[in-house]
Amino acid sequence: MKRIALLMHIVLMMLFMTGCAREYRYDSFDIFDVEKEGIVDVIVIARTSNMSNRKVSETRYYSLASGGRICLSEAFEPDAAAVYTVPNDCFVSYIDSGRNRILNRLDHMALVDEARNQVPVSEMHARIFQRIAELERAVLDIRLIETGGQTFVYLELNVNLWTPCCLYWYDRDADALVLLHKWDAEEVIGLRLRNIALAGQE
Repeated sequence: MKRIALLMHIVLMMLFMTGCAREYRYDSFDIFDVEKEGIVDVIVIARTSNMSNRKVSETRYYSLASGGRICLSEAFEPDAAAVYTVPNDCFVSYIDSGRNRILNRLDHMALVDEARNQVPVSEMHARIFQRIAELERAVLDIRLIETGGQTFVYLELNVNLWTPCCLYWYDRDADALVLLHKWDAEEVIGLRLRNIALAGQE
């Protein structure tokens, strides 16, 4: 019995250390009032994942609310959006041995639209690049999603054993990236705005 308890303890510790137990709290749909407390609805492609034993990709729909809450939602049509990709060579990851951290150095700024044309980097985009450079962990894939006058940042981090897929909202007033949610191997492909102002009150 002690061996089983010890084994369970080790497994739970491993899940915690790899981040699999972090921020994966799914409320039932009626826990919070989405109309009043919803920040944004999200469409994702849940890709195959070793950590979750997901063998096939599937489309999922979520509603995100304040306090880091998330719930499954009905299918919906996303808001029209402009999506820009940040080329991989814009950031160079390196190990800061003094702080024992993986950091990112901004090498240059560039944006590519969905037609693969390079687009001008605005002053606001430049500020977002600076905020991304402050994130710890190597960044693999970065996209800016602009809809309804708001800018979101989707990025994937290079972490052992799992693929953190993060959705941030850029708070222009605070010049800050606000983390809305982090999934494992779930790629954001569409958004529908609700009350984004709630994200700035966190």
